[in-house]
Amino acid sequence: MSKQTHPVSIDSGDRVVSGRELSAAVSRCMAYAVMSDLLASPHDVESVVYNNSDTIDLSDLPYAVNGLQELIADYRALPLLELKRAYSSMFEVGSDGPPVPIREDLQLGQKAGVREELVRFYDFFGYTLSEKFAWAPDHLSLELEFMQFLAISEAEGLDQLANGETPETDVASFQFGQFDFLQRHLINWVPIVLHAVEEQNSDSFYYRVVTVLRDFLAADFEWQSGTITTPGVK
Repeated sequence: MSKQTHPVSIDSGDRVVSGRELSAAVSRCMAYAVMSDLLASPHDVESVVYNNSDTIDLSDLPYAVNGLQELIADYRALPLLELKRAYSSMFEVGSDGPPVPIREDLQLGQKAGVREELVRFYDFFGYTLSEKFAWAPDHLSLELEFMQFLAISEAEGLDQLANGETPETDVASFQFGQFDFLQRHLINWVPIVLHAVEEQNSDSFYYRVVTVLRDFLAADFEWQSGTITTPGVK
C-alpha cells in the first residue's frame, strides 16, 4: 500500500533501548504484516496471506499471541466471497455510514489533529502512501502497515550492526517510533473498534480478527515497554 523511502533520524532524548534482537524484529514485522493484511478491504487489496499457503513462522515473537496461527489458517479456509461480505457488512456498508468505522479519525469522532499527527509520523519516517490510499491515512490496515515498515527498518539496521556494518539509518529512531506510535494511536482506539464489532456481530469472523489484534498489540506494547528505559526514572 505504500512506497518506502529513507527516513530521517530523531533525537531519542534520554531514553535507552536494550534487549531487542534481529530475530524478534523480523517476527514482529511479519506479525504486523499479517494483521494489516487481514484488516485490509478484500475488495480493494489482494491478500498475500490468503493467496499463499506457505507457513508463516512467528516462532521468534518475544511473547505469545493466543489464536494467531489458528486465525491465519481459518482465514485461508474461508471462501473469498464470504470474507468480502463479512468485511463489507461490518466496516463498509450502511445507510448512515459503516456500522463500525475502521478509521481512527471516524472512530474517535473526528478528534482534532488525529489525521495531521498520523501524516507527520508518516512523513517523518519517510513512509509515503500510494495515491490509491492517501485519502485514508487513518485506516487501521495502513497504521498496522506503518508499524510493519518501522519494524523491518529496525531489522535492517540490526542486521547491518550484526555484520559489523554502519547502519544507513538510526536504528533507535525506528525503535522509539514504534513505541510512540503504538502508545499514541493503536492501543488507544483498537479496543474501541473491538467493542463496536462485538456489539454489531460477535459471531463475525472479524470479531476474532480484532480480538487477536487487540491481544497482539497489548503484548507488543508490554514487551516494547520493557526494552525502553529512561535512566534515573523508576
